Amino acid sequence: MGKAIKTLAARALLAGLIALSSALPAAAQALIRDAEIERTLRRISDPIFRAAGLNPSSVNLYIIQNRELNAFVAGGQNIFIHTGLITKLETMPELQAVIAHETGHIIGGHLNRKLDMMRGTATVTGLATILAVAAAAATGSGDAAAAAMAGSQQVMQRNLLANNRAQEAAADQASLRIMTAAGIDASAALKVQDLFRGQEILSMRRADPYAQTHPMSSDRIRYMENGVANQPVMPPPDPDLVYWHKRMQAKFNGFLLHPNTALKRVPRGDTGEFATLTRAIAYHRLPDAAKSMAAIDALIDARPDDAYYHELKGQFLLENGKAAAAVTAYRRALDLAPDTPLIMAGLGRALVALDTRAADTEALGLLETARRKDPGDTVALHNLARAYARTGQMGMASLVTAERYALMTRLRDAHLHATRAAAALPPGSPGARRAQDIITMAERLNSEGRNR
Repeated sequence: MGKAIKTLAARALLAGLIALSSALPAAAQALIRDAEIERTLRRISDPIFRAAGLNPSSVNLYIIQNRELNAFVAGGQNIFIHTGLITKLETMPELQAVIAHETGHIIGGHLNRKLDMMRGTATVTGLATILAVAAAAATGSGDAAAAAMAGSQQVMQRNLLANNRAQEAAADQASLRIMTAAGIDASAALKVQDLFRGQEILSMRRADPYAQTHPMSSDRIRYMENGVANQPVMPPPDPDLVYWHKRMQAKFNGFLLHPNTALKRVPRGDTGEFATLTRAIAYHRLPDAAKSMAAIDALIDARPDDAYYHELKGQFLLENGKAAAAVTAYRRALDLAPDTPLIMAGLGRALVALDTRAADTEALGLLETARRKDPGDTVALHNLARAYARTGQMGMASLVTAERYALMTRLRDAHLHATRAAAALPPGSPGARRAQDIITMAERLNSEGRNR
């Protein structure tokens, strides 16, 4: 019975992940996976969820690699945050203010109403497209079509603002209560509002998405100002959390900025930890292996028991073709953080790169454990499929590949590999049933897509 329940739970989770991926626009699917950053965001956010009366484990946080300033709730209790917003907000309480606001939308049940609103907006946009085509046909001018579409964008924005303002005001009220209960200084919310104040009067092309979907108003601003004025004095932020927040920003700067830009932003004489971290990553991406390894080794010398620095060193080594040394670094990271699936997956990837029978066998066990703990890691699934293929288990290799493609919403490829898996695996086996689940879901989602 226990195995059956676990199988059903895994099938339900896969279905949910596929449905969530399918619901997101393609641009929103460049999700960043990083053990350290996910842990940092979780530690920053969990007090907010608890203060809102939510079970933190029931709320999922996702990081989208996008320079635009945005955050939103979608697909249930799932909060999506753009990297642009995380790096733009200067302090941890400002980021917490955004998370508290999005949490306000969750507890206010705004998601379904937002979906209804978006469906209405899509209708307006569709009608405008017809008008644009008609204008172009009547005048023979693309300028007429552009004018019609520009007008429709203004209509769409007015509809979004009219429907959003009530929900935004309600989320503001909830966020003030939540931040106070969590012991967070709500003046940070005013700083976030100041960042976006006036953005809603910009064109749709120029305004940041957060300003478009979170319209400001004088009433909202006055309410927040009054709420902040009446809030009791809050304790200063936890210094340990502030440290991890600053380190997260330094890591993002190293990975997301152009390497030369990242290096220029770090003062030449700054030998502090965060500057060294940004330099280590930027040098790795140039690439300048000698300088990147010197920087990461300096970080490890200062914090020898820091799992995430050993993990980062393993990544540098592996991406420089030094698989054996990478395995050593990843093993140390996993010793320090033994229950971290992304680090397990990193070690598994390094073992697969060794290309030996013993390494493949070890990788298979590690990657299966990582998959059970974190079934949405497509990189781990890619390497797990390689390990299965290397050990002669082609049916399981096809199944895991099908799961990976399903999570990437590449439904045709998912269907193809699931069909291969179903033919290769023993009939009625758990793997064969998972393959059939993917076939059924891919066919259903493809059918729904054609009927829209």
